[in-house]
Amino acid sequence: MALPPPSDTETATEWRRMAKVAAPRMILFLITVVLYFSLIGLTERRTIESTVLKCLPIVSLWVFVLLTGFELKKSHRYKHLILVGLIFSCSGDILLNYDLFEAGMAGFGVAQIFYISAFGFQPVRPWFGLPLYGLGAAAVALMFHNLPTIIKICLPIYGILLLTMCWRSLARIDSAKNIFRMACGLGSVLFVISDSIIAFDKFYSPVSNAQFAIMITYYVAQFGIALSVIEQTSPVKTAKSPTPKKSQNGIKQKKIS
Repeated sequence: MALPPPSDTETATEWRRMAKVAAPRMILFLITVVLYFSLIGLTERRTIESTVLKCLPIVSLWVFVLLTGFELKKSHRYKHLILVGLIFSCSGDILLNYDLFEAGMAGFGVAQIFYISAFGFQPVRPWFGLPLYGLGAAAVALMFHNLPTIIKICLPIYGILLLTMCWRSLARIDSAKNIFRMACGLGSVLFVISDSIIAFDKFYSPVSNAQFAIMITYYVAQFGIALSVIEQTSPVKTAKSPTPKKSQNGIKQKKIS
């Protein structure tokens, strides 16, 4: 089903909000990502240094969300849920960096629950979800015989949460040019790709340059999801030409020189 095209005014407004709200705040995220890829090779796994480098981009996304007019109000529920999802994602990063795979998966599982809660279940649009679940089931079946006993239980559960998150994110896209929902949808797909690379590399067959592919897709995924909070901020107001005032009898008042 084709998505309805937005008006030129709506598209221009979205890009103005992107430029005014998102662009200045994404600088910290970009710096921390560059730092990670520049310095992570100089550190060892399971160290404080590597853990800090790995978590800094996600922490910068906490700051990103907090700087987009974050308030403790019910109207900001979406932002609250995305922020908590990012916090649990960071806990997953820490645990995975210390090779606590099952615990790290649990941390990310909780993050997916908060993302799903943010995205909601309306509209349903099952045609997004059914193919995802089918591909997920095929992937788990492919590597199932290689999984440790505990992972045979944990991986399908996490897979359902991850794919549900992706489905609900894609289902929210109501316009091909709604840049914030499109970014979130792309982010959810990249999240699935990132975690799929982890699973295949660990439990099926080594993937070339796996760590780079995992982290670049992961960081872009989380940024796409975090970017969606901009939609919840007040639209950029455009200047309006002053309208002539009317007197009480409805006749326009003339400016006295």
